[in-house]
Amino acid sequence: MNTGSFARRLVICLAAISTNAFAEPDRGDEMARARCGNIIDLFVSADPQTNKDEKALAAAQDRTYIFLMWAHGYLSGRDGVDFACRPLNQDGITALVGDIYAVCKNDEGRIFLDAVKEIR
Repeated sequence: MNTGSFARRLVICLAAISTNAFAEPDRGDEMARARCGNIIDLFVSADPQTNKDEKALAAAQDRTYIFLMWAHGYLSGRDGVDFACRPLNQDGITALVGDIYAVCKNDEGRIFLDAVKEIR
């Protein structure tokens, strides 16, 4: 492989990554500020049975995906990766939504990140 060609591709990739890194500077803040009530509302808006606006539904499902993948990753990191216990499939994610709802439903003002720590 030509090292000059590799170096050019690497520079282009790094430029793209650094540009995208600044595209949404408050995405991490959203995760840190989210409250249980926000997450419950997000789950409702991501349900095609309740949200008939296709564009809003897609956006809500994308945001929901981010929160669910974060929660799954946090729990797997804390407890160890065990796909028998916490599968990364439709059944596992459905169970995770139920777990999140169970720890959030009685305290909608609670910080989401703190609530996830209670899931066992």
